[in-house]
Amino acid sequence: AYMRRLLIVSTLASLALGITLLSVSALDWRGFLVFLGLGALAITAAITYTVGRYAYGHHALGEVSVFCFFGLLGVIGSYYLQSGSYRPAVLLPATGCGLLSAAVLHVNNMRDIDSDAAVGKSTIAVKLGFARSKTFHLALLAAAVLCYLAYAVIAPASLLWLLACPALARHAQRISRAADPVRAGHELKAIVLITCAINLLFSLGLCFVT
Repeated sequence: AYMRRLLIVSTLASLALGITLLSVSALDWRGFLVFLGLGALAITAAITYTVGRYAYGHHALGEVSVFCFFGLLGVIGSYYLQSGSYRPAVLLPATGCGLLSAAVLHVNNMRDIDSDAAVGKSTIAVKLGFARSKTFHLALLAAAVLCYLAYAVIAPASLLWLLACPALARHAQRISRAADPVRAGHELKAIVLITCAINLLFSLGLCFVT
């Protein structure tokens, strides 16, 4: 009941803030409707992740959804709303952000790998098994780092996020050495904080770009 109320409140808050942002943007009515539709799609995706008979989170699509909505749509959509334009280079931080967000969910799914398998919930972690899930997680982190590094060719000041790299390296090492899902699950808080730190530092670095 608590989670249901929290979901309702979060959904309503997201809807209100999204409409407010759209109302102050420079979009014409067509653009407004497109972004309103994308926002509704994102909210629907959040609800149907675990709700309903065909919840896609039970069919190994959770990380894909998080990558798309927290990464591609979130970053590219925000950039377009604020600049009124699109640059292909924005795909790099959008992809990096999406990969880190997917890594957060993957740690959660690694932690729950045994209980999920027992109830027939098919996540990527369940499909890969614990050992290969650890490798997949490290691959997500490495690919995200490469995306952020590549963007530095355009905006060197964005490299401020490198300040978070020691914490990221320690996290990767602990995941690699985790002997069981419980120990891997202990890294959930760490990867959430690291993801926030990298994106905040990256954004702060961009503030220095002239």
